[in-house]
Amino acid sequence: MEKVSDYTCDPTYTSSWKKRMSWQEELMENIDDNDYEFEDFNIVHLRSMKSSVPEAFDLGTRVDAYWKIVLRRMVDNMALHLLFKIRNLVKNEMESEIVNEIMGPHGNGLERMMDESPSVALKRNKLKKSISLLKESKDVVADIIDKISDNLDY
Repeated sequence: MEKVSDYTCDPTYTSSWKKRMSWQEELMENIDDNDYEFEDFNIVHLRSMKSSVPEAFDLGTRVDAYWKIVLRRMVDNMALHLLFKIRNLVKNEMESEIVNEIMGPHGNGLERMMDESPSVALKRNKLKKSISLLKESKDVVADIIDKISDNLDY
């Protein structure tokens, strides 16, 4: 579509094309010079076709400027396509897998997730014992302090 209408929404196309077209005048001035090489190209064969050189040069610069945009779009489209595929994979396939894992085969997946692991249960029991021991120690210390304070009162 862009090739047919000579239009592109990418501003680098026009700037790149204009930059390269500015070299056309230099090429046409030096086309008869035997020692002149244009961008490391031998241009001797163009001398016999001087009338077609401006049109060919214009076409070449347009293709070069457009090709840079095409390459960038191909890379961008590949990245966008990968993102699209990953999003679809997560949304369509992994979502059902996650729901199945949470719900479980008999609908008890959430209950399984709420079950306490043996290591956590063991730690909880140790903490309960420590708390009860601390409460007993507190009571013993309180009794001792009471006895001391009773003895001091007499």
